[in-house]
Amino acid sequence: MKSSEVEIMKCFLCTVDQSLPFPNYNEIKIDEEDAIYPYIQKLVAANLQNAAAMEADFEEGSYLDTAVTDDPDDLEMFVNVVTDTVYELVRDNAELSSGSGIFAFCMVEEQPYIGFFKMHFQERFVCKVAEDGKVSWVMNSKIMPRCTQKEYDFFLINILDRKVKLSDVENYIDDCKVNYLAEYVLKLKAKPSEKEKVEIIKETTIETIRECYEEKEVPQKIMEYRTEVAEHVEQTGRVSVAQIEQRVFADNEKAAGRYRERLEEERIAREPMPVSKKTERQFTKKQKIVTDNGIELLVPVEYLKNADYVEYVQDEEGNISIIIKSVHAIQA
Repeated sequence: MKSSEVEIMKCFLCTVDQSLPFPNYNEIKIDEEDAIYPYIQKLVAANLQNAAAMEADFEEGSYLDTAVTDDPDDLEMFVNVVTDTVYELVRDNAELSSGSGIFAFCMVEEQPYIGFFKMHFQERFVCKVAEDGKVSWVMNSKIMPRCTQKEYDFFLINILDRKVKLSDVENYIDDCKVNYLAEYVLKLKAKPSEKEKVEIIKETTIETIRECYEEKEVPQKIMEYRTEVAEHVEQTGRVSVAQIEQRVFADNEKAAGRYRERLEEERIAREPMPVSKKTERQFTKKQKIVTDNGIELLVPVEYLKNADYVEYVQDEEGNISIIIKSVHAIQA
């Protein structure tokens, strides 16, 4: 989505600095002419499409359901509670860095969202000119990051759908490694990100192929899996655990059962999972084949399991040859 599609209705800034005796926040009036307006638009747009973001849902009547509002004029109470909670966590836990926070109530595709971005203070050398004209370098430890940097924690709440996206950061608090925004601020249980779930499916599929098929069948079977997933994602915009089982492991009941059990253990749902455009492009672009001697080949997805273009041949000693066919010219 384009950042210009984000309409900001309300904005608060806060400071959560452990060197200060207390936190503070204040509302700022902004319009599209202010420099901070497109900055916040980019933050919201980028993270609504962030495949690495963790996810959570909240039920009607839950803590978060009663804490958020679809009226931007009622945002301040939520800002107050979140600011105090984050400040106390930063003050009491060395792993959490000080910083400044941005709260934004915004509309995206007619849906109300509440966003919070905790921008970590960063250390940078800056050039300073003294009154006598002397130029020197000094360390500034409270510089705000650019919105393209991964130097902030965030959550984005879809108020009406009761869904939340959160940064995937985890820190030790009371000897437990947790996502502090989910556990302590929003009182939610975060689920794995789209990126993590896709990686689990990929690793499980390939491990199952290596364990349940003869060695000479493995390369072709992996290419078959990659092609099937790419075609399904391109057609539906989803990754389907059940579809992979049915298509890739239709010829091996043992492999299908092992694949199914492992993903159940990982709590990966069998229902088709919508994926972002970024993930979709990763599946449908050229796939990389890497050999154990370091040779890398980029092959268009549609050729991966087409023996008219790419063939895998294994000799008696188990060595695999990759034959590239129907080549009319080689470009230097």
